[in-house]
Amino acid sequence: MVNCSQCKQPAVIFVRYSGRHLCAKHFCAFLEQRVAKEVRSMGRLRRGSKVAIAISGGKDSTVMLRLLRRFFHPRSGIELEAVIVDEGIRGYRAGGIAVARRECKRLGVPLTIVSFKELAGCTLDGAARRMPGTVPCTLCGVWRRQALNRAAKGMGASKLALGHNLNDMAGSVLMNVCMADIERLARMAPHEKVQPGLVPRILPLRWIPEEEVKLYSYLKGLSVLEAECPYATLAERGRFVRFLAEMEDARPGTRHSILGFWEGIRACVQASHPPSSLKGCARCGEPTMTRLCQGCALAEKAKSRSAKKNDAIRTAKARKGRMKKGGKGRGKGL
Repeated sequence: MVNCSQCKQPAVIFVRYSGRHLCAKHFCAFLEQRVAKEVRSMGRLRRGSKVAIAISGGKDSTVMLRLLRRFFHPRSGIELEAVIVDEGIRGYRAGGIAVARRECKRLGVPLTIVSFKELAGCTLDGAARRMPGTVPCTLCGVWRRQALNRAAKGMGASKLALGHNLNDMAGSVLMNVCMADIERLARMAPHEKVQPGLVPRILPLRWIPEEEVKLYSYLKGLSVLEAECPYATLAERGRFVRFLAEMEDARPGTRHSILGFWEGIRACVQASHPPSSLKGCARCGEPTMTRLCQGCALAEKAKSRSAKKNDAIRTAKARKGRMKKGGKGRGKGL
């Protein structure tokens, strides 16, 4: 058995990109130090400030919740409030909400639950049925961002913490580069500048590989949601995340290099693509560049598809009823 590079205890992980074997104690300290450094980089929070924490019940957000509660203990003067989005995915979301409630109760962190049903008038499952040509992940991404921003504003938060890990971040950078979506790259979190109506997002786990988050949650005995979203395989981002996993195996540190590359050019990209001027959505009031925000536009589309479907069903039933009547009449006249 290989021993830890910093002590004589058995190693639980070989960190390939740093070339070190670490025991449970030193691995947990290694992860916590990097998260703490990232939290400090977001700027000093004033006493009385509130941080909204987006959780899902999965390993990433549960670990983030635990660490933020540790860094911002009640006596720090920084308030924490968790928020979870109920997308309305049957057989999946209920488990995450149960984990979120349990963890928040254990840590003494208030929890707010918001839903797509309240936001868009339908669940994600319902929208997927109404709009068969649309990838559910597209709807989910738009409505989730809107739901979290609304919730964070509603609770008076000055920051919104998301549980994106290094795998997520490197995949996002690569995807946006491959799609030549410079504007989306420029808008990527973490946010340093505050735009009216938008709560700045922070990413405490963005330099932590997914495998390390998973090991940390196991070593700390956290009970998390293990199930994967049933729509996850349809997400375009997944292709880039899987490609990077292969590259990481062949060349350890690839993900760190991609995110580091983005950090190196980030200021230049943002300077050449400054934030657009925003106005309030005519329907919900959320910041947007057009009359209706993307969330309301998609909700309207889902609603119109549902109306058309209902009209078609009523027409078919009426036609069937007339045919039955006509058949009965002809039968009696024979």
